[in-house]
Amino acid sequence: MKYKHLLHVPFTGLGLYQGFRGNRFLKNRIQVFKQFVIPSLQAQTDKNFILWLAFRYEEKSNRDVIELEKYLKGKGLKFVFTFAGICLYDDKYPDEIAKDRLLSSIHGSMGELLNVMGEAEIILMTIQPSDDCYRSSFVKEIQLAFRENPKLQAIGYDRGYICNYKTLENKEYNPKTNPPFYTIKFSRDIFIE
Repeated sequence: MKYKHLLHVPFTGLGLYQGFRGNRFLKNRIQVFKQFVIPSLQAQTDKNFILWLAFRYEEKSNRDVIELEKYLKGKGLKFVFTFAGICLYDDKYPDEIAKDRLLSSIHGSMGELLNVMGEAEIILMTIQPSDDCYRSSFVKEIQLAFRENPKLQAIGYDRGYICNYKTLENKEYNPKTNPPFYTIKFSRDIFIE
């Protein structure tokens, strides 16, 4: 079966403050993304993925976001930008509001996503936070797990490491709740619907 693997980066639209903590925060987050996340994605042993960067509509003309798109063009990664918010359930809002926001984001993003999905029958969607890195074999391991186990619907990591970006100090990260490091498998129809 043909599949596409989307790495969904929720840049703006997540959380409180209307999903925007200001231009200074966004500029710093983009710098962290360029310095750490992009090299980790370039180091993936399997580059069969599409980086999906999600922003609010208001960032469509933001010069830092425009510059990020230009920067990515020279990095050898397939990517798509959407400007309808994040396409994941945001638990910072009451249930009805969170659902409405999610549906609005999906509806507003689907045109761009259909273009990059092509004729894929299966969509794998991984949350790729804008300040998190996966080990270099991550994409290969995830895709292999789904190929070897066709009934598998989701897979994820429950542990990792945390890094202080200023000092580069690393520590084990063993949260008591599950972090959002999951990949979910969708049929094309379900993903679109």
